[in-house]
Amino acid sequence: LAAEAAKPVAVAGREVRHGQLAIAAITSCTNTSNPSVLVAAGLLAKRAVELGLSTPEHVKTSLAPGSRVVTKYLEAAGLQHYLDRLGFQTVGYGCTTCMGNSGDLHPTMQAAADAGVVVAAVLSGNRNFEGRVHLAVKANYLASP
Repeated sequence: LAAEAAKPVAVAGREVRHGQLAIAAITSCTNTSNPSVLVAAGLLAKRAVELGLSTPEHVKTSLAPGSRVVTKYLEAAGLQHYLDRLGFQTVGYGCTTCMGNSGDLHPTMQAAADAGVVVAAVLSGNRNFEGRVHLAVKANYLASP
């Protein structure tokens, strides 16, 4: 059974695997009220950009801090630019992704989910049960930004 689940599924000319990431979000929950955690996320983004890393186009990204203060200190530290480059642009303030306001998935990932592939989300929020982040996303993992 495990070997079967590990096999990629052909969707729209691409191979998608069970557990493949569809959403990555830095959300407004308790983690984003801690400036050191958000600055660390910005520093990690800076290093990733410096190393030439990028976010795959099929991964929907967002940054939804709890307040505009977060935006101000990320900009003041010169770190928001790096988050933006990786796709973590500010989409709003307060609850968004965790309550299902993530918007549409990339068409390939939506087609994969429709075909029965279990796609995943990783977010810094506190909602990780099936269907909460997005109806098509069945596996949700919590992580500090």
